[in-house]
Amino acid sequence: MEIIFQQILNGVIIGSVYCLIALGLTMIFGILEVTNFAHGEIYMIGAYTSLFITSQLEIHFLLSLLIAMAVVGVLGVFIERVVFRPILGKPMINGMLLSFGLSIFLTNLALLLFKADPRKIESGYSQVRLTFAGLQLTLERLMVIIVSTLLVIALYFFIQKTKLGKAMRAVTQDREAAQLAGVSISNIFALTFAMGCSLAAAAGSLGGALFTVYPSMGWTPVLKSFVVVIMGGFGNVAGAIIAAMLLGLTESLCGGFISYAYKDAYAFLLLVVVLLIKPEGIVGGRG
Repeated sequence: MEIIFQQILNGVIIGSVYCLIALGLTMIFGILEVTNFAHGEIYMIGAYTSLFITSQLEIHFLLSLLIAMAVVGVLGVFIERVVFRPILGKPMINGMLLSFGLSIFLTNLALLLFKADPRKIESGYSQVRLTFAGLQLTLERLMVIIVSTLLVIALYFFIQKTKLGKAMRAVTQDREAAQLAGVSISNIFALTFAMGCSLAAAAGSLGGALFTVYPSMGWTPVLKSFVVVIMGGFGNVAGAIIAAMLLGLTESLCGGFISYAYKDAYAFLLLVVVLLIKPEGIVGGRG
């Protein structure tokens, strides 16, 4: 029984990382109606930013995570204004191809600047081991759950309780009506992209501490995050959170009791099962 609970705990940890990436993706799709295949590279840039801050500037890991979120958020505004703003309102395939090209460009730029050698973010928490109720984990892994939970709660209160959050929800539901009501669509687009990129940067910092940092590190997480977005229902924030945890648990339990050799296949198998049962997604529709 302890083995099962240990695998569930591991699933929650990896699901927390997927959750942050998928939330950014689903927000950007829900408001801008852009499928951003370069989101994995935003995740990678966040990891490298945190790595530089901790290793070169010797700043504490948690503070480096916040700085990485701010830096990548500003980068997100730039990308939205320069890359995606000109094609808004155009067929969705335009944004998909453009983001795919941006993904390849950013990966190769990182390869040129940082080389292919994997590196690890030293958080300072990896050596602290905790044991409770027979479960074992490091403080570093516990921090992943805590930070992800705090960010999700902060996002929820921002969307539900603030004026800007209500404006974002209005744009999601009816862009033209929101604009007639005085909402600045362009500012909401920029804010959404910045927030989505900041969440991906936080995930990159946490993922870089758990695993390693290298130029193509974003490919697999972003593919699985697209699975999460589809399973949860395109543009639905609550659905993305539920689907991310479901995917994390599925990967951990199937990997632990079947084989980790197929862990990347479990995501797509789960996607097929979910869509057969609920074609509109776990929650369905835009939240």
